[in-house]
Amino acid sequence: MPPSRDELHQVLQDSRSAVASYLLEPDESHPANAHLYICNNKSYCLENLSAAGRRDARRAGRSLRIEFMDWPTVMAHGFTAFSETRTRVGLSDGTVEQFQNRFHQFSLNPFHCAVGAWQDDSLVAFMTLVVVDDWVEIEGSFSADNSRASCPNDGLAHFVLSHFLIKRRFNTVSYGLSSIQDAHQAIGLHSYKKKVGFDAKPVHRAFVLHPLLRPFGNPLMLRGARMVTKMLPQNRMIKKASGMLLTLLENSPTSLMS
Repeated sequence: MPPSRDELHQVLQDSRSAVASYLLEPDESHPANAHLYICNNKSYCLENLSAAGRRDARRAGRSLRIEFMDWPTVMAHGFTAFSETRTRVGLSDGTVEQFQNRFHQFSLNPFHCAVGAWQDDSLVAFMTLVVVDDWVEIEGSFSADNSRASCPNDGLAHFVLSHFLIKRRFNTVSYGLSSIQDAHQAIGLHSYKKKVGFDAKPVHRAFVLHPLLRPFGNPLMLRGARMVTKMLPQNRMIKKASGMLLTLLENSPTSLMS
């Protein structure tokens, strides 16, 4: 069931957020508009993967050392992988300031951790994780340009799934939701996440604007956001705003809560 109007209002008020988002099982009133990537296979192993998935995970295992890291190590060695990933996907926020701010804030939560892939003394890739009870979400994944032939992201995904599902017997590992941004990388990410062992579960993703912002949830604002996106294609916030408005308007009128 969708949350009630009162519940949504309370969340927006308590969190001081501009937008609330929630997921539903698709039905006639709430068609699928996104994928949730999850793996809860307690028998996970390389043999479960496709030929390409097995090949790339083994390639990473032969050339890389994969292990958990503390946050000082991430801060000292992770900038190149972070910055080159953000540039590679067409964003402009791969700066030292953004890197330091993002991971300093993320590290303050005791349920957050990181796992890295090393080639000799170089951190060539890392993943950031949210670990709560028997559930894990891969929050972010970053890799250096010159490491891609070693398939570090495949190796990291295999390490995370093996560690949490098999060794620690967790219930679920999630790789998050499909992006709301209009980006050509979406197809590649979908294929990669399925290749490394995640199921793509269709879901309905809804957005609700704060009452003060609801007048801006209209087709004119969407056209404006798309125009700005064309002028500033590397601005992550504008790309996300455009995608959110598109999804919200497609779900109108319920998502506007008018």
